[in-house]
Amino acid sequence: MKSKFGRKQLVLASLVLALGAAVYLNWQFAGTSKLPVGTDTSASSQLGAAQLVNNAYVETVSDDLQSSAPANTKAGSLATARMDRQNSRDEALELLDSVLEDAGADSEAKKAAVDQASAMAQNILKESNVESILKAKGYQECVAYIAEEQCSVVVAGELKDSDVLVVQEVVMEQTGLSAEKITIIGSGQ
Repeated sequence: MKSKFGRKQLVLASLVLALGAAVYLNWQFAGTSKLPVGTDTSASSQLGAAQLVNNAYVETVSDDLQSSAPANTKAGSLATARMDRQNSRDEALELLDSVLEDAGADSEAKKAAVDQASAMAQNILKESNVESILKAKGYQECVAYIAEEQCSVVVAGELKDSDVLVVQEVVMEQTGLSAEKITIIGSGQ
């Protein structure tokens, strides 16, 4: 009888250790600096955070973008530019939604609204791709704007001619725009 009791305790202790190891490894590989215990409100998933979802694109937008920006004023101004870009998109989408929901709107107006929303979604995807590739190439702070077959890219810091060519090549590959329709701005200039 004593050996059964010892085996049960051994199995239970092993399961508790395995569970503890799994929680620790999950915490370690998730890259967070805080354990998921308690009611810390500074976690990245906050109440009221919005998440935009499209088939191939996911962007999380929250109110703490400004606080996550570095103390560098150039990086802070780029974070502000991203927020302004997102706010103007949200307003445009609200207008398009109101046209789509309006029962009195004719079918041409609704079709135009759907076309504009689709174009906006494509531009968002292209901007995201440009920014992601530029970050992978070492340009950590950048913002891309695409509107009316034009693209403007703002990159933090001073840009050499070789940097301008790299940025221009990335934008041309991701958007299909020609070089004369691309404007590249270094925020250190």
